[in-house]
Order: sequence, then structure tokens, then C-alpha cells
Amino acid sequence: MRSLLQSSVFAATLLGASLAFGQSRESRREFDALLRSAVQHYEAGQAREAIVELERAYAIRPLPRLLYNLGRAHERAGSFSVAADYYRRFLQTNPDSEAGAIAREAMASAQRRAAEAQQAEQARQAAAQTSEQRALEVARVQTAEAERQRAEDERRRLLATASVHRRFTIPVMVTSGVAVAAAVAGGVLGGLAFSAQADFNASHEGSNRAASYDRGESMALGADIAFGSALVAGVVAVVLYFTQSPAADPAP
Repeated sequence: MRSLLQSSVFAATLLGASLAFGQSRESRREFDALLRSAVQHYEAGQAREAIVELERAYAIRPLPRLLYNLGRAHERAGSFSVAADYYRRFLQTNPDSEAGAIAREAMASAQRRAAEAQQAEQARQAAAQTSEQRALEVARVQTAEAERQRAEDERRRLLATASVHRRFTIPVMVTSGVAVAAAVAGGVLGGLAFSAQADFNASHEGSNRAASYDRGESMALGADIAFGSALVAGVVAVVLYFTQSPAADPAP
């Protein structure tokens, strides 16, 4: 019903424009033909073609009513802001009260629909930008993961082609040094114990024999403790050496 009403108003205003025309017969025929063609295109839903015909007619005779019809055609074509501008230009020609009321109502409707279309376009652009940003973030994550995987593959390749060896770390060296020092100390104390035993065997006096015995016993005990410490430290050094993570030198 609204479409039929718009078409009726459209055709009526064009008819008024044609009747108000007063130039040569040839120009009038061309003008009338353009108006009839514009009405046919408009009623057939071919708004763009109607706009072309109306613009050509307006170039022949710039009548105010054609501005209103151009607004209608642009509104049907979806160009609401352009339609509102044509309605505004029509109102600036000071039409009668009835035509002015119709034009003002049409202009308000076109402005409202233009604002709605602008909001819809802004929402569409925002959604497209958000979707593009998400796609970019996904691409960045995928790129970073691919780089990490390539680095991991390269590390594994180097490890596979590298010479692996074990290193003397500080704990290994410390425990090895303790083992060596304890072994040396045990050897010295053991030698002193043997010397005390020789003195004990060579002495015939009771006091000298007792002193040699006590000294030899103390040295023997110290040697046992030193050798035991050397054994423990040596075992710890061996365990540390074989349980450490091996180091790899990249192959040439």
C-alpha cells in the first residue's frame, strides 16, 4: 500500500510538472517522454533508471516538483541522504502547505533511514575490523608456533649430529679432591702407624713400648678414617660424574 501510494504521489507530481510546462512543442514532447519513462521505471522498481530520466528532464526544465520526485527515486534506490538533500532543495522553493508537509515528512523519514543505514554500515565495518583483527592474531600465533617448532627441530637435529661428552663440574672436582686428599692423608697416617709399630717391636723398655703402642694405634685409627673418607668421596664423585646431564658440542 505504501509503495502504491508513493508511486501515485510520484506520478501525480510529474503530471503537475508536465501541465505546468510551456515551451516549444518539440521540447514538451521530449519532456513528456522523459516523465512517462521515469514513471514506468519507478513503478517497475528501476529507481536508477528513473533518476537518469528525471535528471534529463530537470535539465530541460528545472521545475521544483522534479526535485521532490528525484528525492523519491533516490529514496527507493537506497540513497537516503541524497534523497533528504533533494527534499530539502524542494522545500527551499517554498511549495504550498500540502506539498511542503508531504516533503517534510518524506525528508524526516529519509534522514532517519540514512542514520539507520549509517549505523548499520558502521556496525558492519566494526565487525569486519574485529574479524580481521582476530584473523591477524590467529595468524601471529600460528607463525610464532611454527617458529618455535622450527627452532625445536633444529635443536634436535644439532643434538642428533653432535658429540656428547661429560664434564668435570665443580661438585665432581670438589668430591674428587676430597677423595685424593683423604687418600694421601690415610697413606701418611698409615706410614706413621707402621713406624710406631717398628719402634714398639724394637723397644725393650715398658714405657717406650707403651708410648709406641699408643702412637701407632692412634695413627692406624686416623689412617682408617682417612681411607674410609677417601672411599666415600670417590664414590660420590663417580656418581655425580655419571648422573650429570651430558653436554653436546655441535658438529662442524
